Amino acid sequence: MSTANATKVDATKAHPDTTNGDNSSPAVEVTAEEENVDANEAEEVPYKLTIKAPNGTIVPVIASAQETVQDLKQVVGETPGTMEYSCFYLSLNKRRLNDFVELGEIEGLGLDSELELVEDQYTEREARVHVSRLRDLLCGAATANPVVAGLDAGVSVFSTIKQSDSEEHAFKDFELGQSASLEVLSASKAIKQLAQPLCVRLLVLSGWNPVPRYRQLKGDLLYLLVTTLENQSYHITASSSGFYVNASSTTRFNAENYGVAHAGQPGVRDAAFYAAHSLLTLLRRISSKFAKGLGEVQRGLAERDPAETLPFPLAEQAATPWVVRGVENSVPMAYDVGAPQDAYLRQGAQAVDSLRDWNEELQSIREMARETLGDRVLRDRQLHKWHAEFVEAAIPGAMAVVGGELVPLNPTDPVDQHMFLRDNIFYSKGFDGRETFAGLGGDSAAHVATGKDITGVRLLNQLDTQGLHTLGSVVVDYCGVRVVAQSVVPGVFRRQEATPIVYGSVDQGVTVGADPEFHQLLEPVAKALHFAEHQVANDAGDLAKLYTSADVKGLTGTDGRKYVLDLYRMTPVDIEFLESECNDDGRFPVYPHKVVLLRPELVDTFWEQSTRKAVMEHVAERVRQEKSKEGGDAKDEAEIEEEDLLKGFDFSLGFSPDAFTPIQEKSPADESLASAVRGASQFLRDVSVPALARDLAAYVSTPLSGDALTATMHQRGINMRCLGRIAELLPTDVSSVRNIRRRVVVEMVARAVKHVLRRLFRLAPSHLHSEVFALVANCLVGSRYCASPAQHLTPAARAVAELAAMTPQTLAEEVRAQVALRFRFALAEDFVSALAGYETMLLREVCVKIGAQLALRQYHFERPTEASVNAAVMAAMDPAVKMTKPVKRQIKDKVDCVMARPLTVFADDVMNFVALTKVATHKSSFADEAFEAGRLALEKGDRTLGLEMLLESLALHEQTFGFLHSESARCYSVVSLAHYDAGEYALAAEYMTKAVVISERTVGLDDPLTIHNYLNLALYEHARGNSLLALRLMRHAMDLWSLVNSPDHPDLATAYNNIAVMLQSLRLYDDSLRFFRACLDVRVDLLGADHVLVAGAQHSLAKVYAVTGDFKSAVQVERDAHMFFSSKFGDEDPRSKETGEWLAELTFNAVRTAKLSKAAKEKIREVASTASLMQMEQREEPVSKGHLPIDDLIKFITGRPSSSRPKPSGGPRGKGPKGSRR
Repeated sequence: MSTANATKVDATKAHPDTTNGDNSSPAVEVTAEEENVDANEAEEVPYKLTIKAPNGTIVPVIASAQETVQDLKQVVGETPGTMEYSCFYLSLNKRRLNDFVELGEIEGLGLDSELELVEDQYTEREARVHVSRLRDLLCGAATANPVVAGLDAGVSVFSTIKQSDSEEHAFKDFELGQSASLEVLSASKAIKQLAQPLCVRLLVLSGWNPVPRYRQLKGDLLYLLVTTLENQSYHITASSSGFYVNASSTTRFNAENYGVAHAGQPGVRDAAFYAAHSLLTLLRRISSKFAKGLGEVQRGLAERDPAETLPFPLAEQAATPWVVRGVENSVPMAYDVGAPQDAYLRQGAQAVDSLRDWNEELQSIREMARETLGDRVLRDRQLHKWHAEFVEAAIPGAMAVVGGELVPLNPTDPVDQHMFLRDNIFYSKGFDGRETFAGLGGDSAAHVATGKDITGVRLLNQLDTQGLHTLGSVVVDYCGVRVVAQSVVPGVFRRQEATPIVYGSVDQGVTVGADPEFHQLLEPVAKALHFAEHQVANDAGDLAKLYTSADVKGLTGTDGRKYVLDLYRMTPVDIEFLESECNDDGRFPVYPHKVVLLRPELVDTFWEQSTRKAVMEHVAERVRQEKSKEGGDAKDEAEIEEEDLLKGFDFSLGFSPDAFTPIQEKSPADESLASAVRGASQFLRDVSVPALARDLAAYVSTPLSGDALTATMHQRGINMRCLGRIAELLPTDVSSVRNIRRRVVVEMVARAVKHVLRRLFRLAPSHLHSEVFALVANCLVGSRYCASPAQHLTPAARAVAELAAMTPQTLAEEVRAQVALRFRFALAEDFVSALAGYETMLLREVCVKIGAQLALRQYHFERPTEASVNAAVMAAMDPAVKMTKPVKRQIKDKVDCVMARPLTVFADDVMNFVALTKVATHKSSFADEAFEAGRLALEKGDRTLGLEMLLESLALHEQTFGFLHSESARCYSVVSLAHYDAGEYALAAEYMTKAVVISERTVGLDDPLTIHNYLNLALYEHARGNSLLALRLMRHAMDLWSLVNSPDHPDLATAYNNIAVMLQSLRLYDDSLRFFRACLDVRVDLLGADHVLVAGAQHSLAKVYAVTGDFKSAVQVERDAHMFFSSKFGDEDPRSKETGEWLAELTFNAVRTAKLSKAAKEKIREVASTASLMQMEQREEPVSKGHLPIDDLIKFITGRPSSSRPKPSGGPRGKGPKGSRR
């Protein structure tokens, strides 16, 4: 909460000009609403408050007027000095403050007021929360909830990279073109660093729970049992006034205060000593070792970056790695009696805290005020919080549905039709159990429709139409089964005589409702989505006018709200694909379903381009009309008023979501609507897909991973079924395109394998899923290691016929069939061998798409030699370890263990399967608008306005989504770039450090966003003079790059150049020369010899050759660069002049060096010969320098040190190139 605002204020202090910029700059378009907001809040000054705690701690907080008292309380709970408080309220002038009131609305609150922290009375829930927080604190800032987020989720390894005792640079042993070890993804060291010292042996609920009724009347809430490190056991009562040690034992109950019950006994203090408001304070008193350990915990938290230690408020926000610690996750870390009690502490004895009316909460939040900026921020925050909590609650329920742990509401129906209810969340499986999609593809169509429904919900949530309500929805994919989780519509389970559906059709068009109220509510939705009103006929021939598809259903709940359901047809049909690929044309099999829809981004793009084209044609016609006027008063286009140009312009383009569907076939056809749908479909096929293929081939867009490729396609409105078309448009015989084409092929193969695994998971029981995944992985990427992986299956797995019969050849055929079926692309028969060397990349993509987590170790895809394994084991050892006999024996055992492995992936290597989700994520529109406005202002050169808007966006994002969110990382990254461009390298590195840590924890250790953040942070640290740290960051980024992609990615040229510049700044010229060469090789390979980037790389390389004294090579390279610049841009171009000057200077030095080298060799031979003769005649009194080493002879002959290398003169040119920014 306060982090963004504190940073914002500091940045403003550092740059006074950010508060005096010209806000009327035309760089950013501002709406009228934003102008009103700016006018009211432009002069807003942040609050600099202090909070005084009873223990004497003063907590300073910088906050905005829109933040609430609850936000301040959260800061107090996260501050090490006040972590003991959880049940308290804040007061101003002895007046209690409402937790949910905004600071700007508090009467009497000044900009520098002091608030007082007042200890409050506990309730049973507050006591449970207090104990649960203490247990979490003592466990340390470990990973997020493994049930929801998976193993080792949400870990950052940044601190382990930043800290290094080595004085060598990070690229000393770097091998170009080689993939890194998976150890680069190891979180073991980072998790160990986050581990807390042991403070208490046992902290659990006592066996005397539940509290007797008569003790409840006395204020008792819970009973605890604590065993300290001194091996003393204490029974503690949690009461409404706090915690105290009672006189109970394991055999006798006595709720009286220990000091009162044992008063007068030796060593017993008074009753006040055994009581405290906070359990943490009480344990400090009764255990000196606890106090010492807690002090270490507090110091550790204060020393570390909050971004690394801050716990996730919701596990759903944490990133899930695809490789995790093996041994540590195989068994529990410690025996903890209290672990099974966590559910009771968090949810209560009756689990009432988990019983929520999800739908009523969601709709109430949507009905909150949204007039002011503060209203919108609060509403957005509550919506985001609700969605995250709903997803976190839905995932365990969906996993229970797949595991068969829930009793269905309709147990007599077929399994695929079963429905479930748990914690007021409604669950159903993504199968066509009721044959709704019988004519569209059955289960395949139902599977796709559930995902499209989430897209429709997201669209309506973004439009945020008042009076129109959607359900909370999430799709969960777990172990091959898709489960849909939704909030419950009020009254849906009541028995009704008539159908509650009043808009749309629930029976495939037999009846169609067209309620006027719904129709009016959907009008703004149709306008935003470019839908036109169209007619739909029912079986009786009656016509109904609809805006949305007839499959979209509208009903009125018993709460009086208007709900829309089944939103999977919120975009038109891709008719060109439907007609060409959903029929048997002989080349490829029939597409598996007919729910082939256009993406909303494509519809928007087509509508905008069509409208722009119509405007241009109309303007051209108006200009022609003006020029044809008689009397000589014709005007140019620039002289004609805009209103006159657009006079008479009448253009409308609308789509029918029911066009080309079965229900439309029996309705009156509207040719204009059908034509628009066909035009959009043709635009996708003929314009969007070829344009993306061209951009990928030209490396205008360079996605690193499968997720990045998916995001790129979706941003352009291209469906993933077009992957095959893109692959066909990418040439196979052009070396510069091979990387991106391989990326596209790997994506198709990984998605095909996902479908294979889904089918096999449904055939095998859940306890065999790890064997299923291991078998598929071995057949896919381990066939060179073991040609017949199925022979190593357990008897239970061999009992499944499909598993026993699987071979690498059969899997390859099934993958080829799936690719042909789903992507309309013919994979080469040897595609597996064509991907040799890229097995790690393919294995990663498969794990990410199916949710598998593998044990972290080095996976061999072909049998290694014993020498290579021995070398790898030796390289992983500490160099300081002496090679004693026991150590040698351990090395031999490790080598033997690796050599004895019969497979690449064992079933035991599969540690977990994570539930994957599709959610209707809520976005903060105002925060996004501020971010885009700031970014646009920076692009136009208005740094003052741009930075101000970006900092405002950062504050809004943190208020809405919290500190640990990928959107916050994105804001930090752009703000850091603005500071870097301004030369403020320290601020840039500070912001980018936060971006790196947050992106590691929220999107993944090896996500492309994280890799790019590491690369940028390395540049910022180098600019600050921390070149060794910059090289460590670059090395980590390059290692991650090699796992995610391949060594021939075009962006590697920039990375190699930056590495070379950093090494050059450390005067490591030989090492830098290697990377300058690599940069040039990549650019020549991808761009050809005649390219400006190649010439620039040649110029940089020539400078390094000159520094190392290799003037001959420098002249050759510089000549090529100069010839290109001269022929391309002319002799007067600054680049031509600079390379010409360098070429002349290098040529002169090359000639001079050759002459000196020749003369030196003759002198050396002469001196060496004379020395030999004199040594034979007079060995004891040498009179020459012939006895010296060759280096000293050269020093003697030339009169200069041999180690001094010639450097190019010419002032600044000799300093070498500066690091280019990504």
